[in-house]
Amino acid sequence: MGTALKRTTIFLTEEQHEGLRRLAFEQRTSMAKLLRDAALEILEDEEDIREGLKALSDEDGAITWEQYQGSRQERRGEP
Repeated sequence: MGTALKRTTIFLTEEQHEGLRRLAFEQRTSMAKLLRDAALEILEDEEDIREGLKALSDEDGAITWEQYQGSRQERRGEP
């Protein structure tokens, strides 16, 4: 990893710590890497949510439900 890492401290229950230790052992990796990967997933999910909400709020090129229904009726030749 070419990026400088910053140290942080977290508190886990004994059960969480043991589960994480076992998972790290099974995956042949470190507990720290599992925690970094989990944090990255959370950050990426949050970014996706923000981008999605921004896209939903962008009304350029959008039409109302009524306009859509009217265009569908026109295509079908309905008055």
